[in-house]
Amino acid sequence: MGNPARAAAGRVSRRLAPLWTPEKVGGSNDRHRGSVCAGCPPKPMWPFATTVVKGASGSADAWAAMSSRRNSPSTARVTLADLRVRCERLESVLRQALSSRSAARAERDSARARLRSAGDDFVVAFEAIDARTEAAVAAAELRGLLCNDLDIDTMLTVATEHLLARVRPANVAIWLCNSRGDHAVAAYGANSVSRARAEASLGVLGREACPHLGNEPVASVFDTATEMVTVPPPGGGILAGSRAIIAPLVFRGERFGAVLVFQPASEAWQPNAPEIVASIGAVLGEQIERITRIVVQRGTAWPSSPSEHD
Repeated sequence: MGNPARAAAGRVSRRLAPLWTPEKVGGSNDRHRGSVCAGCPPKPMWPFATTVVKGASGSADAWAAMSSRRNSPSTARVTLADLRVRCERLESVLRQALSSRSAARAERDSARARLRSAGDDFVVAFEAIDARTEAAVAAAELRGLLCNDLDIDTMLTVATEHLLARVRPANVAIWLCNSRGDHAVAAYGANSVSRARAEASLGVLGREACPHLGNEPVASVFDTATEMVTVPPPGGGILAGSRAIIAPLVFRGERFGAVLVFQPASEAWQPNAPEIVASIGAVLGEQIERITRIVVQRGTAWPSSPSEHD
C-alpha cells in the first residue's frame, strides 16, 4: 500500500498538468518539467470546454431527432388525418348550426305569418262588428222615429230623410211592390239629382232591378250603376257615372219593395253604408208588414156574439 496523500497529490498534479508551463515550473525536478509527459494523453487547456461542447452536441442531436420524427411520413399522415377529421367535425357542426338557424328562421316567419293572419282576422271581425253595430243603431233610430205611426207616406218620408242624413251625399229612392211584383216609386230624397231628372231611370230600375232582389236583408253594391240593368236608359240616365247600393224591403222572407242609394262614382261611400241600407230596408219591411196586418185586421168584421136568448 502506498502513501494515500502522495497518491492524491499525484492525481491532482496530473489534472493540473496542462496548466503548467516550463516558464512557471522551470528548474523543478518533476517529470512534467518543460514538456508534456509522453505517457499521459494530451488534455485540453480548459477541461470544462469538453463538457460544454458535449452538451451542445447532445442538444443538437435531440433537436435533429425531434425534427426527423416530426417530419417523418408516418407522423405527417397522422397529423393530416387528425386535421381532416377535425375539419369534418367542424363542418358538421357548422352545417347543423346553419340548419338550426334556417329552421328557426322558417319557424319565425311562420309565426309572423300566423300572427299577421290572426291580426287581419281580428281587423275583419272588428270591422264586421262595427258595421253591424252601426246598422243596428241606424235601425233602432228609425224605429224610434217611426214609433207607432200607421201612415205609410209619413213612414217613407221619415225613412228617406234618415237615409239621406246617414249616407250623404247620396240620393235615395224607395219602391213599393204589389201582389203581382210590380214596383213603383213611393218616395224619393234628392241630394244632387232631382226626382224629375231621375224619373225615367227609376222606372227602368223598378222593372229590371227590383224584381230580381232576394228575400234576405242583404244589400248589393255596384261601383258602376249601369250594371244593375241589362238595357240602361238612353245615355245611361242617372246611372251613368254613378255608383249604387240597392236592398230589398223584407220581413220574414216576404218582400215589400226596394230601397236604392246612388251617388257620383267620384264620391266614396260613407263607412258601413251597405249594412246601413240593408238594416233600413229590413226595418221598413217590418213596419210595412205591421201596418198591413193592422189595416187588414181593422177591415175584417168581427163575428157577432150570440144573444142571450139563443
